[in-house]
Amino acid sequence: MKRFLIRFVVFAIIVYSFAWGLDFAISKGLLKMEDYRFMSWNEMMQGDINADVIIMGNSRGFSHFEPWTIDSICGTKTYCLGLGGYSITVETLKYYCYQLYNKKPKYIIQNVDYFTMRNDVAPHNHESEQFLPLIYNRRMHKQLLSVGYSKLDIYLPLYRYFGYQMVIKNGLLEFFGIKHYINNPSRKGHHYEKGLWDGSVLASMEKIEATMDSTAIKHFEEYLNNCYDEGIKIILVNSPMYAGATSKTQGLDRVNSYFDSIALKYNTVYLNYTEDYDICEDTAYFCNSTHMNPEATHRFSIDFANELKKIIANDSVTER
Repeated sequence: MKRFLIRFVVFAIIVYSFAWGLDFAISKGLLKMEDYRFMSWNEMMQGDINADVIIMGNSRGFSHFEPWTIDSICGTKTYCLGLGGYSITVETLKYYCYQLYNKKPKYIIQNVDYFTMRNDVAPHNHESEQFLPLIYNRRMHKQLLSVGYSKLDIYLPLYRYFGYQMVIKNGLLEFFGIKHYINNPSRKGHHYEKGLWDGSVLASMEKIEATMDSTAIKHFEEYLNNCYDEGIKIILVNSPMYAGATSKTQGLDRVNSYFDSIALKYNTVYLNYTEDYDICEDTAYFCNSTHMNPEATHRFSIDFANELKKIIANDSVTER
């Protein structure tokens, strides 16, 4: 019996070590890809960003703002940390990771819309493979647990990769140098939404419900309080959206009133480009109802950068 137990323990250690090594190789391989899902995480953890201006939000936060255009007009160093497909309850995971390795920004541009105040979780959600390598960062464990990952995900090698067969294969091929993957690489965290207008999804919807979840609101205001206490100014922006989508949205007045009240509370502004902005009226500027194409993105980035330049100049005068 004693010999059996010894053999079992040795076997378990060997299996665990093999699984851990495989997990490590997959995770490190993913971060080496030139893939927008992983590049910003890798750049953050390398401490290579150190931006003056951080742009947060969902996919509209990384596809609607050209950092280089903002930099050229405002004289800043800007980076996009948008997290496609997620609400504020998961979006802040990315900013928390940024804080661990980079200097705090002077400004956070928080892109908001009627999706922002949902209460989302991360596991097995939109492009959730991007979170899997974060397990090797111990300082992220608490944050990962808060967005739905379990202790088994964190401490049992390969467990969180179940159901991600293609991700496993790609990570291993990248890690061992067999194949280098390039898939929509980002630039300063930004990559464009591309394609001709497709309004089929919008046409199939009778109405869109704007969400104001109480848990998400609490999370959002804790995040704002932390930034305020650190002397970081948050500017709320609702980037352009096709008017056909906003006209179908129920509860939109409530959402906009909430963001107006938040701006007042934190002595900042809410710039709502979904109202009285001509881009919103023309499908020629959109790929779908919520995402602008590159032409419109460039034009909007110029307009927004000029607004931001005024805010920065005013803040500089106030500080004096």
